Amino acid sequence: MPTTNVPDLNAWLEHLHHANKSENTLRAYRQRVLRFAKWYESTNGETLTHERVTPTDLREYKSYLLINLKRSPSTVNLSFVAIANWLDFIGQNIPMPSYVEEVRSAPQGLERLDQRSLTRAVERESIPRDIALITLMLNTGLRISEVAALDIDDLIIGDRSGSLKVRQGKGGKFRTVPLNSDTRKVLTDYLNGRTSGPVFLSQRGMGTGRLTASGIRQVIDQYAYLAKLPELHPHSLRHTFARNLLKTGEGLEMVAEIMGHKSLNTTRIYTQPSEQDKANAVERLSLSH
Repeated sequence: MPTTNVPDLNAWLEHLHHANKSENTLRAYRQRVLRFAKWYESTNGETLTHERVTPTDLREYKSYLLINLKRSPSTVNLSFVAIANWLDFIGQNIPMPSYVEEVRSAPQGLERLDQRSLTRAVERESIPRDIALITLMLNTGLRISEVAALDIDDLIIGDRSGSLKVRQGKGGKFRTVPLNSDTRKVLTDYLNGRTSGPVFLSQRGMGTGRLTASGIRQVIDQYAYLAKLPELHPHSLRHTFARNLLKTGEGLEMVAEIMGHKSLNTTRIYTQPSEQDKANAVERLSLSH
């Protein structure tokens, strides 16, 4: 990470923190502005101050990201969201370059065969905590931070119904997520009568400490390796849940509510064809000859 000084950087990040931006967002915004500052100083040979930034600088930085670094449109656009936010905070109103238009595909969830490979890998290891963890993530769409924060008090598990409470979702949003019968069963088996404390424990579920977000990533990486799914990451399970719900015919409003989306536009992206959907469509041309 560059050590470039950025005017009012800490004050800006503190402002974002009080606006309930997540730690991941704060970290990403900080990195994007620092990278712009490093480019600015190496290109112009002068220290960055907000008064010196011009529309030409911003246009050239956009070209640098797209052409020199070959960054994706979404990465470029997000960089300018952060830069614009920082400039706005310190009172510098500069026209931003136009966003890079991008044709978006649906986020990459697991296809049915890959879901089967993953669940089989988990079942073969026969670790109750991991079975409960993967099943819950596939059937609730929780973010990894939301899973790590779950306490047993957040669960309601009955014979015919159940739910969990996400007390601190993205943007501080509270929501209730239903639990289907598969998830209720594996949670009951894993908890084995335990009535308090974190839902998911460290040390293969046999420890006393909470399984952290980093620990959850390690668990998922382990099963990605065993299932031969190198592209699998924790958010893939959330994407898989959303696409599976929509494929069953559920409406956007229902899916958005369960997943904790503020905007239906966030949910609508899951209705777009995935890369595999597009590949299958083109492959059918060969099969039809």
